[in-house]
Amino acid sequence: MGAQGEKIYRNALLAGSLGFITFGWDAGVLGGILLTTEFQTAMGFPDTTIISMIASTFLLASWFGCIIVATLGMLLGRRTWIIIGSLVQILGTVISTSSFSYGQLIAGRVFIGIGNGFLTSMIPIYVAEMAVRTSTRGRGVNAMIAAASGGTALAYWVYGFSKTFEFIALQLLNIFSDFGMVFANSQAVWRFPVAFQIFWSLCTIAVIFPNPDTPRYYYAKGRIADGDALLERLYVESITDAEVQQAKLSILASLELERADTASLRIKDFFWDTSEMQAARRIRTGMILIGVAYLMGIDMIFYYMTTIFQVYIGLAPLTASALAGAATTVLTIANYLGVYFMERLGRRTWLIGGAAAQTVFLAIFTGLLSSPGPQTGAAAAAMLFCWISVFGPTWGPVTYVYSSEIMPLRYRHLGFALSVSCQWVMAFITVFAGPIAIANPSVGWKTWIWFLVFNALAIPFVYLFCPETRGHSLEEIDLLFMSGTLNDTDAARTLKHETGFDDEKTKSLDEEKPKSLE
Repeated sequence: MGAQGEKIYRNALLAGSLGFITFGWDAGVLGGILLTTEFQTAMGFPDTTIISMIASTFLLASWFGCIIVATLGMLLGRRTWIIIGSLVQILGTVISTSSFSYGQLIAGRVFIGIGNGFLTSMIPIYVAEMAVRTSTRGRGVNAMIAAASGGTALAYWVYGFSKTFEFIALQLLNIFSDFGMVFANSQAVWRFPVAFQIFWSLCTIAVIFPNPDTPRYYYAKGRIADGDALLERLYVESITDAEVQQAKLSILASLELERADTASLRIKDFFWDTSEMQAARRIRTGMILIGVAYLMGIDMIFYYMTTIFQVYIGLAPLTASALAGAATTVLTIANYLGVYFMERLGRRTWLIGGAAAQTVFLAIFTGLLSSPGPQTGAAAAAMLFCWISVFGPTWGPVTYVYSSEIMPLRYRHLGFALSVSCQWVMAFITVFAGPIAIANPSVGWKTWIWFLVFNALAIPFVYLFCPETRGHSLEEIDLLFMSGTLNDTDAARTLKHETGFDDEKTKSLDEEKPKSLE
């Protein structure tokens, strides 16, 4: 029979967290080893362009992984894609760890990135669809992003503390990554931290392997018996139980409602959606939301954290490494605070408030960088910490939560994969072009104005185009976007009845909706 009830969801949450740690670990490890002599020697002392290629290849490959999932996602289950993604990451890590040239390292990072694309596209969907209660869904997806931040922080700090134990054994010193590894003097300085990513991938596979796929995937594939059996396990009740029947009928009614919208996705709908279920509009919203989040500067900050503190703010190498570790810790703490308080505020409130505060802090940071010096450097570092502490519980996780919620079941794998693909495209542009622009004397600090603009533009976008989703089941969210022409269908009436989505509730929600374009 396997796990029952909340244990299935907890296993999904743990597996998802481990999968996202691999993403954070990559950023933390690479951010610390780029300037080490051992890494530079092994890679032939690469210039800024090559360094940018090494860092950004992972991001572009992650985009490609998302596109694969968007195209082929329904052929395999959510769980299967997560396992495959972990295996592909292991292959890429082996190639990267054994590299003696930047070409081989880039090739390995391509495989790691493709696997990461599989994981980041499917894990939030898997966790959201396994949540029985709407009150846990947002927190669960939020926890995935917190785990990624935790992986980054772990990569920095364990790396730092390892120096303390150098007198015990050099092998122990070489186990982990970043801050402390700057004191070591062998190739293990960077190879072991890179190789340790295999551990997280293996843990992901071990935890998710005994778990089933999601009930919504089974029903969408017509595997009714499997869907019924899984609902019985999730609710620990017979399929004839009223609550279990309600969950089943809601999912089936949502699927029927989406089938009633017979039109396939059309390119023009991504600009002006006139379909009954607004599928293209929902996908477009998710793509823009996550894309904007990763044009705000987060990847530039975390892939080049030590470099920013050391080279551009002018801090000593040891101080820069310590501050980089502290910054990742602040992000992790902020992420987990966001998990705890996630359902206290609406998604729109988190996003609009976060963007407003980030705009203020980044504007001050940019202004301080324009006048370099010891005092302004310290103040700029403080502003960067403030920006990170706001991004942590807002635009970091909430964009994932919101985008995973608004996608129609029929296109959930496609829509969310395309949304996450925008993250990787924007991150690639940022990580590849950012350091080159900053190194250019005629551009320099002005590069941050680019990120500042997107922090500011995020405010009107959310206000105008993103209706509130907090407190609604995934099936109720279909009704938020549904056009009036489907209101009188049997499927719509069934869905409203099973979810309690009555006329008064609809009226209340209409008052909360932004006056957005279709």
